[in-house]
Amino acid sequence: MSVNVSEDTGSTFVAVILAGGSGMRFWPLSREISPKQLLSIFGTESLVAQAIHRVLPYVEPGSGGVRIVTGERLVDELRDHLAAHEDSRLQNVTYLVEPMSRNTAPAIALAAAALVIEDPDAVMIVLPSDHLLDDGPEWADAIASARSLAEAGMLVTIGTRPNRVEPGYGHIRGGQPLGEFDRGSAHPVRAVEFIEKPDALRAAAFVADGGYFWNAGIFVMRASVLLEELRAASLDGRQIAETAEWVVAHPDEPSECRRRFGGLPSLSIDYAVMERSERVAVIPGDLHWSDVGSLLALGDVADADSNGTVRSGRGIDIETQDSIVYSTDRLVATLGLKDTIIVDTRDATLVLAKDRAQDVRKVVDALRAAGAEEVILPKVSLRPWGSWTSLLVGPGYQIKLLEIKPGCKPSLQRHHHRSEHWIVVAGAALVTLERETSEVHVNEGAYIPMGAVHRIANCGKVPLKVIEVQLGEYVGEDDIERLEDDWNRGDR
Repeated sequence: MSVNVSEDTGSTFVAVILAGGSGMRFWPLSREISPKQLLSIFGTESLVAQAIHRVLPYVEPGSGGVRIVTGERLVDELRDHLAAHEDSRLQNVTYLVEPMSRNTAPAIALAAAALVIEDPDAVMIVLPSDHLLDDGPEWADAIASARSLAEAGMLVTIGTRPNRVEPGYGHIRGGQPLGEFDRGSAHPVRAVEFIEKPDALRAAAFVADGGYFWNAGIFVMRASVLLEELRAASLDGRQIAETAEWVVAHPDEPSECRRRFGGLPSLSIDYAVMERSERVAVIPGDLHWSDVGSLLALGDVADADSNGTVRSGRGIDIETQDSIVYSTDRLVATLGLKDTIIVDTRDATLVLAKDRAQDVRKVVDALRAAGAEEVILPKVSLRPWGSWTSLLVGPGYQIKLLEIKPGCKPSLQRHHHRSEHWIVVAGAALVTLERETSEVHVNEGAYIPMGAVHRIANCGKVPLKVIEVQLGEYVGEDDIERLEDDWNRGDR
């Protein structure tokens, strides 16, 4: 097909960040309600914060510029996590909640359907929330080229040039150059073929060929064009497009939305559209990209020693070769290991052979079947007011450390299944219990009966640290009724 060259027409340019994944291949660092995108292992901020910062310079200003697509279970954790960030722009995002998780094609179609209602000509850049990417000048050139292609009606994917043989990545074969859309270092070509995770021999041949690129899962397209191409691709694609439009148009019918969305085929955007359309371009670049797809990525957090072992955390390695040792708190020592990964957290330890890194989900599935809460719950969770850390949990009790920032306070709330004891260990607290308010200082405490309306605030100029002892028949995070909240949260 022919392509019409088109400069920026002034259409809305919006970022859609996919943040619905559970990241179970990164257990025990990730958990169901604290997935990989919330981890801050690869830099000073979390992967989802990095993803937002990556696109902020290019999108429309205001709350509509960045839209996060996620599930019902994760939306509250994401909102609290970003609200705790020192950059207030990360709080100014819009959340689009999927009725059910059905892979990337339905998720992107849902975002496109919502965007088309606001602006039929809107262009969106879609990217994962849990990848690493160099967002320097080449990234800016790639976005400029991709946006001009999308304005001309193309579906664009931003790829990366392979720097090693990698069978675990999808590959894209490039074809005819699209020189009229060159922008700086970005030189787009037609996308001829998508290859999903080739074997090692084929992956090596692709690197030698030079015309194949890694599929980074980043797309730029008009929202309306995506929906058109979905309809044209297949009956499944038509069902996805029409269901997404119905769900967006009927937000007041959540049960029916779940039923319809849950009935969609679980298809990736690559399979549903990109592999079938004749309107696809790929922009290859040297973007130093990684999908952080397994625990092998921890090999990049530090330099290897003389035996090829990468260590993060306290400990020592004796005659241990080509291994990865990652510890968040405890001292971990190794002796005589080879090609091994050890990940030690406050409440779980995983030891595995390096060549089984892609199989961590099998461990997670087995633990879930055994009812292990370590699959679901994190030990530390950020909140807009600070954070909490779970120190000890048992039948009918939990002990936490609350850290509250100066001038901040959690919500006015009550619990229906537990009482709480608070002991201040640093700072000064202002405690509200029913209609009474009092200051509580270091080595002093307060008792909160079950069902009592209460609140704690940091009334000092230094971080407030409180040991909280919960006692009751149920101590889950969802036993909370918020009556007043500075961040307009509901019961979460």
